[in-house]
Amino acid sequence: MPSQTYLVIGASRGIGYGLVEQLSGDSSNKVIATVRKPFDFGKSNIETLVLDQSSTSSVQAAASKLSTPVDTLILNAAIGLDEALLSTTEDRLHEYMNTNILGVQRVVNAFLPALRKGTAKKIVIITSYSGSNTAQRGAEFGFRGPYAVTKAANNMQAVQLHNELRGEGFVVAPVHPGWVATDMGSLAINDRVPEGVKPMPVEDSAAGLIKVIDGLTTEDSGKFWGFDGSSMAW
Repeated sequence: MPSQTYLVIGASRGIGYGLVEQLSGDSSNKVIATVRKPFDFGKSNIETLVLDQSSTSSVQAAASKLSTPVDTLILNAAIGLDEALLSTTEDRLHEYMNTNILGVQRVVNAFLPALRKGTAKKIVIITSYSGSNTAQRGAEFGFRGPYAVTKAANNMQAVQLHNELRGEGFVVAPVHPGWVATDMGSLAINDRVPEGVKPMPVEDSAAGLIKVIDGLTTEDSGKFWGFDGSSMAW
């Protein structure tokens, strides 16, 4: 595949860090990694941008510093805990929505000009099976409550962005990364998790995500995918 430029939002740790590490393993790729605090990945083909997607001014400032086209935008940043919706305060719910929903839209709007100049024109939202209505009915473990609400919204964001951008040749898809052994993923463990079920290494999730993302075509746009290439239930 020709040289590609990937923009990974939320790359300082966990899945985002794993994606940056593996994408940059191909020296022909350019990877732009966003972090909330300055961070050095130590590789010549990784550029960092300081960006906090909960802040409009931060997102716009980061976008203004980008001078190259972007082929693939991967929206990985999010906040989340396993919290009950009925006990979530209005301020906390606003924090979820500002970061996970409005934040995604801020980033897409800010970097759309760079994506329009790219060749792949891909927008991938790392969502979650927590955002699946099918999976959440009766769910007893995992990230439920407000996190699940925002991930369901992200799935619909992807569909609406697909509808609005498909005429320009864009590919837009929500992708579930699996249950991953990250700081955030470990918080989903409780006594209702079935015996033998455990999170996977970051490296396995990242490798699967990259294979799926690189393989996405216009026929796959607007559909919900798993890190293993499976079609996910809405």
